[in-house]
Amino acid sequence: MRLNGNLTPGRGWRAIAVTVLAVLATAAGAPGETTQDKRQGTACDAIQNLPAVAQAEVMAVARILALKPAMAIDFSSKTGEMCLNTGGPVMAHYSINPEATGEDIVYFIDAAPLVAKGLRLSEFPAIDPQHGTMKPGAWYRYEGKGTEPHHGMEMKDRTWLIVAIDVQ
Repeated sequence: MRLNGNLTPGRGWRAIAVTVLAVLATAAGAPGETTQDKRQGTACDAIQNLPAVAQAEVMAVARILALKPAMAIDFSSKTGEMCLNTGGPVMAHYSINPEATGEDIVYFIDAAPLVAKGLRLSEFPAIDPQHGTMKPGAWYRYEGKGTEPHHGMEMKDRTWLIVAIDVQ
């Protein structure tokens, strides 16, 4: 039922609406289950298996990332890490395979304000451009020259103090 190439109000629109709803209902699967649920099942299972405090911690980070998802940067193919870059003076990298490294969490602190207050950056060892060579708990400097191993590239934007944490 067309009038000047457009669907006429009434039965035509209702028929299309019923067809669309039928297709969506068929594709949806079980009630309440989404395609995303199927893909994320493993992640959800892992979170649900954590103690309550750890679940709350994961949810706190998820809420922050929901506000600004661009803070999450995937370096997994370059360095095996995910980056949480706040855009401010601190960023953190998390190993996607922590049992294989002593650099499970790596914190980057903008050194400029500390140097302005008298920190002698030269007293810290320069970070080795080879990934995986940091001694956990030791502080290193990166002055924007050469490859920074946790990003897999040169970062000329800042001078960083860097410390790795080995979660055992």
